[in-house]
Amino acid sequence: MPGKLGRLLFSFHGRIPRSTFWWTALLSSAVFVVLLVFLEAAFGRHSSLALYPPFVWILAALGARRLRDRGRHLAWFLALVLPVIGPLWMIFELGFRRGTPGENQYGEDPLEAGADYLTVKF
Repeated sequence: MPGKLGRLLFSFHGRIPRSTFWWTALLSSAVFVVLLVFLEAAFGRHSSLALYPPFVWILAALGARRLRDRGRHLAWFLALVLPVIGPLWMIFELGFRRGTPGENQYGEDPLEAGADYLTVKF
């Protein structure tokens, strides 16, 4: 399990579906907030600065894997520099739009990863 969790949180390779993106982003954000409040209350404001780099890395890894699931290049992260519109578009693109069906240039479809290749769909 730690190998899968570490790969989910820190790897930029492969694709993830929307549900995995949402659950991982929400749970990691909740853990971040709890740790932030605890560290600031116990040791002061400056002690919580160490939490930001791993949290940003986790969100970037999740976003990169969702962009790849959509068939997009990581350069689309540059949309985040556009005030208001960029972050809103990125939330819509990563969180609400379906990934490309089937295999794309970034890997196999995560929703079909465990599917039997002999299964016939009607």
